[in-house]
Amino acid sequence: MQTNSSWLPTYCDPGTFLPTVQETIVLFAERPYLFQDFVGKAIAFLRSETARKMGFVYDPKTALPCKWKCSDEAVFGVDLTLHAYTGHYPFDKGKIGGYFNEASLGAAVHHSATNIDFGGSHVGYRPGAHGGAFGRIQRPLLEHAHSDDCGHLMALLAPFKRLYDDACRSIQLLRVEGEPQVMISVPNEYLQPAWSSHSVKLLVDVERVASAVVPYDVAKPYTHKVAGRSLLYVRPEFLEALTEEVEKEFRAGPRVSLGNGLGSDYFAIFDADAEIHAGVPTQRILPYLKYILSSRLAPFALKAAVTNSNLEYNKLTDCVRAEEFRPYSFASFTGVFIDIYDEEIDAYVNLFQPIGISIKPAGRAREFEISPAEIHHLFDRLEPAESVLPLEGVLGYERPARLLDKFTFRPGHFAVDQR
Repeated sequence: MQTNSSWLPTYCDPGTFLPTVQETIVLFAERPYLFQDFVGKAIAFLRSETARKMGFVYDPKTALPCKWKCSDEAVFGVDLTLHAYTGHYPFDKGKIGGYFNEASLGAAVHHSATNIDFGGSHVGYRPGAHGGAFGRIQRPLLEHAHSDDCGHLMALLAPFKRLYDDACRSIQLLRVEGEPQVMISVPNEYLQPAWSSHSVKLLVDVERVASAVVPYDVAKPYTHKVAGRSLLYVRPEFLEALTEEVEKEFRAGPRVSLGNGLGSDYFAIFDADAEIHAGVPTQRILPYLKYILSSRLAPFALKAAVTNSNLEYNKLTDCVRAEEFRPYSFASFTGVFIDIYDEEIDAYVNLFQPIGISIKPAGRAREFEISPAEIHHLFDRLEPAESVLPLEGVLGYERPARLLDKFTFRPGHFAVDQR
């Protein structure tokens, strides 16, 4: 079978190594924390013997709380929580979209030799049946209409999501009586990028999906060319990888759309106009989009937030290893903020699922790193430290005791957000 991989940009080459990021099925094996609880436990951890053995010295009078996150009002409670626990207003190291701003690091250490960082991407969550829905949130300032959350990340993903969904609807499996092999009908724009006039393109990996082109036979009408489409014989491995839903529909009839059966091993998706630096896109999430869009265990909005948080965590830890920052201490708590508008208290509340902690004592170039499982093991046994300022007074609401019960998501169990 001929290949179409030569049409791909270098960063999409299936033979190119791509570092993996944490899977939602692992992260959400544990429940997230209320952010105010997590911060209290983080302060208690920094005061603990465990942190001291790492060489980290925490002095609440001189430590600078920092945040790197999106400026969305749904995560403003992060600022208030850090202010309440430390008595200092947090220094901003973030940018729109939940990106870490490397240029802020030099300025932050001028304020304090000890930086306590809390950051990550955020995503809206609406409690409900079937695990709730991600990616949108209620907006009181819009008369309680719902809108994207995080808007920047959702806008970045939107054209890729539309294209992926269209491919899943328009690629069809076909079974013909008397024909021993299953066939697949693919629009040509998903086989060769020149057939699409749009900058965002999806290419089916024809080598992995198909074994051969179906030959034309004047006596077999199903082989007659359909304008703009190609008909191919399907590889058995591809059929074996189909979801149960697609298999069930295919057993019931001779033709079925691929649905959610287009897994990450069988396609590439990219922006032909993406800005490239040193062979990789400046938008570092682009090589991960096929995994985000085709995930069967997590909604794409949550998986995107997890992926982006991983990428930005790497950027942060890479920055603090620079020789110029060797004299300074950094305690960095990274995770995904899950934003909920709680109607009972008429306020936004943030849950926090940690993805990593890095502790870099002064004088060291490399830091100690703590995995999500270790974080839960440590933090679940810690009592939150007392806040410097009255927490409820600063936040403007009492602790939402029942909110965690409303978070019913578990991997593979979630609602599709209808817009």
